[in-house]
Amino acid sequence: MAAFLTGIFTGAPLFVWPLLAGLVFLGLRARQARSVPVAAFYALPLMVLLGVRTTSALPAGVWIWAVFALAYGAGAVAGFLLQARWTLGREGTRVRLSGESLTLLVVMVLFWANFVSGALEAVAPAVYLHPLFQAAFAALLAMGSGSFAGRALHVLRLA
Repeated sequence: MAAFLTGIFTGAPLFVWPLLAGLVFLGLRARQARSVPVAAFYALPLMVLLGVRTTSALPAGVWIWAVFALAYGAGAVAGFLLQARWTLGREGTRVRLSGESLTLLVVMVLFWANFVSGALEAVAPAVYLHPLFQAAFAALLAMGSGSFAGRALHVLRLA
């Protein structure tokens, strides 16, 4: 079992570990009150591009896009509603925010979902090919991406 787990972690591309460190840093920073550029919020919806790219690589049928769209919409609504709790105000090109843990949670879910998907594709292809896994995976990616879009819409509304 230890050799199996070691193989998964040593078989990951080298860029994965600095990416993980950067995402953890970003998520931990979001847990503190801060002032961030509005442009950072407007860039967050671009996370959907990663989800779309990964979902399009799944060997699922067209139905996967219905799952993706529904989950993206649900994530956007949740992100929009939750962002109101953390937005303290907008001053020109900056937004004042209280600390929150959702950013850390979402970036970790997105990172680890992609990591697990890649590992399953390599070591348990029957699980990776199962429609239930593909639907859950696409929904996780879409909800996370959608939450960032909803948060950006909330900040845009403050303009």
